[in-house]
Amino acid sequence: MGRKVGNTEGNSGKIREPVIVVSDVHLGGTSSHCKDFRDFLEWLNTLSDEGTSLNCNGNKVDIEKPGTIVLLGDILELWDPEEDDRNYVISDVLTTISILNSIDCDIIYVIGNHDEDLLDFKKVWRKKRVEHLNKGKGTFKMFYRSYPKTNKRTEIKGITIGKKNYAFLHGHQFDRFQVFYKLSRFLSKRLNKQVRIDPIDWFQDLANVSFTKNIGLKLNGPTLIFCLLLVLYGLVGYYWFKDTPIGSGLGILWIVISSFFVLTILPKVVTFLNTEIWRRIPGTIVKKCKPIEEVIKERYVDKKGGKIDADIIVFGHTHNAGYYQKEPKKDERLFINTGCWVKLSKKCIEKEAAIPNTFLYIDTESLYLLKWDKEKVAKGEIKCVEDFREVLS
Repeated sequence: MGRKVGNTEGNSGKIREPVIVVSDVHLGGTSSHCKDFRDFLEWLNTLSDEGTSLNCNGNKVDIEKPGTIVLLGDILELWDPEEDDRNYVISDVLTTISILNSIDCDIIYVIGNHDEDLLDFKKVWRKKRVEHLNKGKGTFKMFYRSYPKTNKRTEIKGITIGKKNYAFLHGHQFDRFQVFYKLSRFLSKRLNKQVRIDPIDWFQDLANVSFTKNIGLKLNGPTLIFCLLLVLYGLVGYYWFKDTPIGSGLGILWIVISSFFVLTILPKVVTFLNTEIWRRIPGTIVKKCKPIEEVIKERYVDKKGGKIDADIIVFGHTHNAGYYQKEPKKDERLFINTGCWVKLSKKCIEKEAAIPNTFLYIDTESLYLLKWDKEKVAKGEIKCVEDFREVLS
């Protein structure tokens, strides 16, 4: 206790301590614990600069007001918002940002796969050289894929806090289902520039154009009907207009009607069915909250891991808070999953013992994976998922 908030003594000097890390809030999504997250941010703002003592599983832990908050991807649900309408994202974000901006700290945002559209904003901010967005109290910095950012050889060199180096990434890098992410990365390497390929996101953009949304096609029930109409339209149109010159009146009518379908009904159908089909693929719900040990054993390999120069690798994505260290006695790398702030399925809770509303607390002397609960915190208590202080010694 007693360290000054924003301390950089004993670290690289590039990040203010203490550091709070959260991931997978999915603001604007149907399952987001948006209110809990706001309450959590309000609580962070009430923490003492000198430290607040809490009872954590029978032990006392000291939590100070953060010098840096790392938002580790999928904070916004731009890929699968409620009712496929990104206005829900805007609604959730406005209040959340106002709270976040009131905290005297730096904010680091690492873009995830569900909020990858923020890459477009990042490019605009870079052109305008916008950095100080946090009421002048701190900086707001956005990073694509990892923090610290990769160098030209796609290597990640961790940032020093105390005696350890930390690397932060969202975690979809370890997900074999992220085909378009891998393709984008491959092309980025070959072309030496950022390339993004995501057809579903293209349809999501079209589905959120004001004109498209105002069509009023609610696909919660009659989705199949619209799909059948789309197919029927294509078949009928083909037989009716296959011999019609494009420049004729009927040809132009065909183009206009086709464009209407492509710009309105098709994006709605694709975005809705994308979610519904994904949810019905056997095992995908459980895979979404796969334990960190399985993630690392299945997807993390030495060849890829050799490009991450860090003692501790922090990520999210799979919604299951936890940690894994292959051989602690040999000082192997420690992997920590920061968990999520969403409603978890019954299978995730029962089969994988996943818990929501978790965050990571880092400073020179402390490293805790904690679960936030408003009622317990009001009583001076907090659940400690894991205390890593021995790792720091």
